[in-house]
Amino acid sequence: MSADDSQQNVSRKTRITSWLMLELIKFLSFTYRYRIVGETEGLLKLVERGESVIITAWHNRLFTFSTYLYRFLLRNKFRLTLMTSVSKDGELGAIVGKYAGAKVVRGSSSRKGAAGLHGLYRALVKDKRSVIILPDGSKGPVYKAKVGVAGLAKMTGRPILPISFWASDCWRIRSWDRMFFPKPFARVMVSVGEFIEVPRKATEDDLEEVRDRVEKELDSLGAQATAPFEKPCICI
Repeated sequence: MSADDSQQNVSRKTRITSWLMLELIKFLSFTYRYRIVGETEGLLKLVERGESVIITAWHNRLFTFSTYLYRFLLRNKFRLTLMTSVSKDGELGAIVGKYAGAKVVRGSSSRKGAAGLHGLYRALVKDKRSVIILPDGSKGPVYKAKVGVAGLAKMTGRPILPISFWASDCWRIRSWDRMFFPKPFARVMVSVGEFIEVPRKATEDDLEEVRDRVEKELDSLGAQATAPFEKPCICI
C-alpha cells in the first residue's frame, strides 16, 4: 500500500481496512458475470471519451458500481474523481478510491460543500476527469434526488450519465438505504441510460425538471436491472 501526502494523518487501522476493502472489491469483481443493457455505448466508451461526464447512481448501488469501476474502468486508466464526505466513513472511501487509482475531493452538501463543489468543477472542466455523484446523498432520503447534480451539470456544461445495477443473488444491510452486495459468482445487470444535457442558461425551474428526470430515470433503470431476477436479496 502506498500513501501520498494527503494520507499521512490517516490512522493505520483506516489504511489497513481500506486496503482490505479494495482487495475484496478486486476479488469479487472477477467473480461477477456482468451484462450491460440500455444505452450501452455511453458506458462502454467512457475510457476513450475525450470529454468528462457526470456519472450518477443511487447510493445503495455504490458497492456494486465499485466492482464494475475497478474491473472495467480504473484498470484501463479511466480518469475519475470521487467526492467523499468529511466523515469517518468518507475518509475510508477516500483512501479506497486513492488506492484504486481515482482522485478524491472531500466535501458534502452539509460540510465543506463549497470546497467539494470547487474540486468537482476543477476535475470536470480543467482536468477533464469524470466524476460520480450519488444524487440521494450520504443520508437520503433513499431514491430522492437532490438538485445538486443538475446544478453541477449546468455549471460545467458536462452531461449526466445515469446508471443502475442489480444482481441475481445478494445480501442487503440494514442501513438507511439498504445497501446491497452481490454474492460471489452472481450475475450482475448493468442498466445504462441516455446522456442528460443541461443548458448553461437553465433556470431554477429547469434544474428542478432535470432533478426530477434524473430521479425518474434512475428508478426506471433500477426496474430494468431487477426485472430478470425474481429472487429477493436477503437483508442481514
